[in-house]
This record gives sequence, C-alpha cells and structure tokens, in this order.
Amino acid sequence: MTTEYFTELGGLLRTGGMPEREAAATVADLRGYLAESGSVDPYEEFGPAEEFAARLTGRDPEERPATAAETWKWTADIYTDRILLDEYGEQGWEVEGIDRFGRFVCRRDPDTAMRWEYRRETAHGATERDRTAAALAPDGWEPCGRWLFMTYFKRPASASAGPAAALESAPDAPSRQVFFSAKYRALLVVFAVSVVLLVLSTGFGVVDLNDPAFYWPMLAAAAVGGGAGWYGVKRDVTRGAESR
Repeated sequence: MTTEYFTELGGLLRTGGMPEREAAATVADLRGYLAESGSVDPYEEFGPAEEFAARLTGRDPEERPATAAETWKWTADIYTDRILLDEYGEQGWEVEGIDRFGRFVCRRDPDTAMRWEYRRETAHGATERDRTAAALAPDGWEPCGRWLFMTYFKRPASASAGPAAALESAPDAPSRQVFFSAKYRALLVVFAVSVVLLVLSTGFGVVDLNDPAFYWPMLAAAAVGGGAGWYGVKRDVTRGAESR
C-alpha cells in the first residue's frame, strides 16, 4: 500500500507542475519521514494522495488540467470556402487569420468551444475594406482574414443564436487540409494540359522559340484568357457575396 501511495503521489506532483527532480526528492523525503515516524499507513499520515499533492503544489484539488487548444490550417477555392466555413464554424472552429499560403488558420478550445458564423465580402483597396468593415461592425462582424480582393468576417453565433451557440462536445479535428471543388480541379487540369502541350510542341520542333512571331499569339491568348479567367472569378465571388 505504501508503494502504491507514493507512486500515485509522485505522478500527481508532476501533473500539478512540479519538476521531475523536485517531485522525486519530495517523495523520497516523505518516505524517510514516514519511516522515522514509525507509521506504516501514509494515507493516515498525509491524507488522500490527490489532496496532499494539491497542497504541495498549491493547486485546487477540484481543478482539472486544462485541455490544450487545437490548431488547424486548411485551404479551399472560392467555390467551396463559404460552405466549409459555415460547416466548420458550426463545429467550433474560429478563424484567426489567413497565412501567406492562403490557408485559414483556425483555433478551437475543446473546453469552451462555441459556434462561429462567417461571411465573405469583396473589397478593392484599403478604403473600401475599411468602409465594409465599419458597415458590418454594428452587427458583431469583425475581419478575420484577407486574400486578394476577398475579405472574410466572423462573429460568435451567440450574436444570433444566444446560449444555443455553445457546443456541448466538439468533434475531432478534420484530417484533411485541402478542399478543392470539381470546377477548380477542372481548371487546373486544363492549365496543366496546356503547359504539357506547349512543352511537347517545343521539344518536337513544332514551334520555334527563337521566332518572335511565336510569342505574339501567346501574349494575346494569355491576355484574353487571363482577362476572361479574372472576370469569371470576380463574377463568381460577387454572386457568392450577393447570395448571403
């Protein structure tokens, strides 16, 4: 019984924040004191191990170690980002920012998890961003990240749902970090095929890279394709913002 008591006590001291060496020395001193006192029951001498360890470490015996907050980073395209923000906001994930790789940096404390709401707005330039943020602030929205001309806003779901926004239990963190829609993947495939065809044409001598005339059609195609792509993305983003 003595061995089990001091083994438990040593573990509780370390859990309570006492350094390993200090915990071991404390247990050794208490063993020596118990032997000198002639007592054979550490429980009677010191009381329950948990309460005794709490007194030695200055911790409330009813207090439980806090659960470490979770961090999760993920990315998505403009066709899926709002859907996923709504989904994971319901699971208690709070967006703290967008990193330089375009990933949403999220945090969640399992002990105090609550639902979050998100929205995306288009804004060109700092003045327009500030004006948009000021217009949304009275309803509890605050900026939580920016990517290109898109600004993301968040607010606790308690602003609209009240106490129901609290989560009784938080699901496990998702294992995925990349979410691309079929439409976005198709655009990537088209781009990749175009590059492969250009490389093959160059390698087999179909085109002459030393001929200046080759570059004019390429520049024209790039300008038209880039403009069309930019317009398409802007149209999709604007439609998405207007549908909120």
